[in-house]
Amino acid sequence: MNDNLLRTFKRLNKFTLEEIALICETDNDVLKPVLEEFISQKYLVFRNETYFYCKEKQTEKPLLRLPLIFQYHSRETIDMIMKAFCADIPSTKTMLLIEKSDNSICKFNHFFREFLYKQQYQELMKLIEQKPQTSYVRNFFETKMYFYTYNGRVFIASKPINNNAEKYADKKSLFEFKKVYSFITRDKELYKFLNCLEYRIAEKIWRRNRNYRELLTDLNFIIGN
Repeated sequence: MNDNLLRTFKRLNKFTLEEIALICETDNDVLKPVLEEFISQKYLVFRNETYFYCKEKQTEKPLLRLPLIFQYHSRETIDMIMKAFCADIPSTKTMLLIEKSDNSICKFNHFFREFLYKQQYQELMKLIEQKPQTSYVRNFFETKMYFYTYNGRVFIASKPINNNAEKYADKKSLFEFKKVYSFITRDKELYKFLNCLEYRIAEKIWRRNRNYRELLTDLNFIIGN
């Protein structure tokens, strides 16, 4: 472990790959595997193209924010379900891998989707308070969904926020929304999630353009694992 590099991370607290490469005078391709190793050692967390230094190295602890019923599952089982979720493995196949009922797997997956939606919704509320914005409204199976774009990211809400806003996002953000919307509507399975459609759409946005390792790291970080 490079102690000097670790002290640099601690001093910066958060940084992008380009920023740390410039500081270390090292090519991105050389530095990225090193950063991945720090992530695996839980010294860093990677979210939204940014690395965050973990002030206290994470240790094994229960998922306190999971519903109580999930506490009856072992740490190993929870980890396997999270990995399967991030790999986008259907619950019917996950149940075969870990020998749990499909209903149990579905409860976990529903919780993860709900948590992802609520986490991004809280972030959206803060952004709207700072800079009000009119939503882009789209219908999914006769259900209205409300989209907002900030800093190149797309957020979803199941109901409009701040109806007094008059300004849409800029053209660059609108273009990003159109790409995300096109990506979402390619999912032919959305009709299965009509009772919690906003959760499923939030999950789709969360997954877009991210690999398995990034998703698993982010999910662990979000739910406090």
